[in-house]
Amino acid sequence: MRIKSGILIPSAFLVFITAASLYSLPRLAAEHAVACKTCHINPNGGGARTEFGNHSVAFHELCLPQTKKLVENKFKKPRLSESVLIGFDMRYLVFENGRIFRMQSDAFVTFEPIQDFYYHVRFWENGVNENYALLYFDHQKYYVKAGRFAPAYGLRMDDHKTQVRERLGFGSNLYRDGLSLGAEIKGTNFVGEIYNPNDQFIGAVHIFRPGYLKPIGYLAGVSVRISETVNGSNGTNPHTRGLFGGVSYDRFTLLGEIDVAGKGNDSILTYVGLNSRIEYGLYFLAEYNFFDPDKHTESGVDEFVRLSLELYPLPYVLFRPSYTYYTRGILQDEDDFFLQFHVGY
Repeated sequence: MRIKSGILIPSAFLVFITAASLYSLPRLAAEHAVACKTCHINPNGGGARTEFGNHSVAFHELCLPQTKKLVENKFKKPRLSESVLIGFDMRYLVFENGRIFRMQSDAFVTFEPIQDFYYHVRFWENGVNENYALLYFDHQKYYVKAGRFAPAYGLRMDDHKTQVRERLGFGSNLYRDGLSLGAEIKGTNFVGEIYNPNDQFIGAVHIFRPGYLKPIGYLAGVSVRISETVNGSNGTNPHTRGLFGGVSYDRFTLLGEIDVAGKGNDSILTYVGLNSRIEYGLYFLAEYNFFDPDKHTESGVDEFVRLSLELYPLPYVLFRPSYTYYTRGILQDEDDFFLQFHVGY
């Protein structure tokens, strides 16, 4: 994937300033040694939460203990009935100049007409952008998923503007029609997926394992995407190979991902994030993003660091002030400050 710097320049500013993350928290897999399906409808994480993720994690863990007590007796389950689960995400950015940018306004409905069979729909401002059928087997050790859903690759963050998401084609509102097969074998999760966007066949493998080496929690995984060449090019779906994972000890969790893209492994992308829990409901996050579109040339590298506080003053509410400093690239030596506000249930 030889991405020319001239192509990057028009979009670089938008790519950088709209980055923010929440409610797909890969660090929890390392902290608690659980798979993504514990807290999300999608077995590979992101998007709508399960009833466990909504209550046990979002309500109890991701909230200041002092304020949680004020509303604890008002909690209502996200189930409309035994077979209907609902949820939503509303997310905004507030910039230094006071401008407000709406990042997300999604509503979720998940039907479970029979045990271990789900039909999930995500609504956004332009209609339906995600819908799939999901069938589990053998106490949810195996599954088949078919429909339109987000591809499984790397750290499944809702921060779609990190280099390892955006530059590899996993940006916001990326949902593809495809088939996904998954299995959990002795604690290791195996996923195989196929797609055919615009008559370009894509095959992908995603393998990850959360676990404990007490007192250390860990997450380790590998992702590979192979795409068919169309008219001499892989277009916006290049071959990609990535290693990702993290370790957690006490109040600290370190996550990272490194990817190479293109047939000649020309592009290199790196993400590192360190999260520290100051108090339940209050976290400090330091992130590093690096992108080199062609390792054989000296120009075109983009790099930035970001420092953030994540404050959950009430259940399902986040305030996230972030400071970003651009160390290399078109915005070198510039900085940005923005505040993210998010409500999700």
